Parts: sequence; C-alpha cells; structure tokens
Amino acid sequence: MSELEKICAELLEKMEHRLLEIRLDNPAPADWSQQSVPYLQNCLDRLRELVLKYPFQKRSEEIHFFKHVKPAVMAQLIFMCEVHNAEIFRPSHRLPAEEKDYLADAVDDVDAFFKKHSGLYDYYKEKRDGYDITFFVRDVEDRFNFRDLPVEVDPVYFYGPKDFSTGFDYLFAKFKAYELLRDHLENELEALLIVGDVPPEEINFTGSTADFVQLVEIFKAVGRPVDPDTGEPATDQQLFELLKQAFNPNLPNGVDFDTLKLISGSSDLAERMADSMDKLRKQWEDEERDIDYGKDHPNEPKE
Repeated sequence: MSELEKICAELLEKMEHRLLEIRLDNPAPADWSQQSVPYLQNCLDRLRELVLKYPFQKRSEEIHFFKHVKPAVMAQLIFMCEVHNAEIFRPSHRLPAEEKDYLADAVDDVDAFFKKHSGLYDYYKEKRDGYDITFFVRDVEDRFNFRDLPVEVDPVYFYGPKDFSTGFDYLFAKFKAYELLRDHLENELEALLIVGDVPPEEINFTGSTADFVQLVEIFKAVGRPVDPDTGEPATDQQLFELLKQAFNPNLPNGVDFDTLKLISGSSDLAERMADSMDKLRKQWEDEERDIDYGKDHPNEPKE
C-alpha cells in the first residue's frame, strides 16, 4: 500500500466516525445534513492536497483513487446536500398526507435518475472495470470514444480543477449518494406510515390580551379575509374568531372582540414588530453591502 492509499484509508475511516457523531448529536435530518457539509468540504479539500503532494506512481493507483476514494467522500457530500434540499421543501408535519406524497415522489425521482443512467449504473453496481482506463484517468487521449465505441461525457469534468476530476468520479459518487438518499427517503416514509396521522402541534399565542387585540387590528389593516357565505369581507368578530382558532390565545371564556377591546388596555405590539422588522432590514442591508476586495477581510487569503 502506497503512502497516499494509507493516508486516504485513514481519512475515510475518520470520516465515517465523524459523520456518525454528527448524526447522534443532531437527530433531525435538517440538522445533521447541514452540520456535515462543512466537514465533508474539508475532507474533499484534504484529498486534493494529498493528490498534489503524493503524485500517483501507477495508473492503477489513479484509477483506484477516482473510482473508490474520492467518490466515497463526494457521495456523502452530495447525499447531505440532497437531504438538506429535501427538508427545505418537505411539507409541514401538520399536513401528513402531503408529506407522504412528497416523500413518495422524491423516491420516484431517485429511481428515475437510476433509470436514466441505467447502463453506467449497472457498470457501477456490478463492479465492472472494462472502461476504467477511460472513466477514472484524468489524461485521456480520446474522451469521446474507447476502442471505437462512443463514451458518454459528463459535463462536470469540464468544471473545476482538471487535476482532481475525471468526470465519472462525480457520477459514481452520485450513484452512491442517491442510493443513500433513497434509503433515507424510504425510511422517513416508512416511519410516517407506521406512526400514522399525528395531531398537528398547536400554535399558542404567548402575548398579553392587549397584544392579541392589537394583532387583530394589524390583520384588519393588512386586509380582511372574505366570508365564504356572503362574499363580503369578514367582520371584526369573524376575524377575531379565526385568529383565536389559529393562535390559541389565553382569553376569558365567552368574551367577544368589542368587550375584549374595552378590558384589555394598551399594547405596544405594533411598535415592537416594527422595531424587529427595522433591525432585520438593517441586518439584510449590511449583508448586501458592497465589499472592497482590496482591503483585508475574512474571505481573502492571507500571505
């Protein structure tokens, strides 16, 4: 075993342990996927450093690296990104039927990917090696043909450093990543089917009675919903009842909106909301301000 192979084997072993630790510390998929990405980026950067420091001595070493080593890291990175993306668009747990449909559709999308690349996926699954000297070598004389047979070209090869990609190393990483993704999605779907429909969590308004009255007034100013029976804008009392159902405020039993206004006192909810929005707007403006790259700042490499 060469020095490069030894170091890479140690890196992959440490990676598996660290990813398990991250999952144990962050049970929710949205959390463990996001926490894993920076670590995996560092692993990938480390691999490139190793390739530059320890040049391949044989073509077989290069093939092994781009067929097995780099895809092992890249697969985890792709998988974590896909889990993160899936969680962003996943319907709320308050909508279990939509959530199940969403996960089932996501599994179908993964299967469609495998079907689209069925020929190369079979090559990957069956651990073939007949095209390895074209698929997993960086400097190929004819990237479009192999022994007079046309070869699929992955555009990814032309993006990024040429000394760290063969194109097919990314596709094989994606095969592994999507296998992991399919298992994850199926497990999430199975968990929903086993548990069944769970009553949605209630949203509880924690402000004062006066704050709730102010909230109703804010909704009135923004725009009233339409009464489906009359086609007219909802009355104050109807809007009050709708917001009570949505936010579950702690109010006196049987009180109507007009009475609540008389007994609730004053509230600075509108001012607090405006202040919060102003702080948020200033934060966004600061994030979007132009940066002078000629000056020293955290994103610039230091000599």
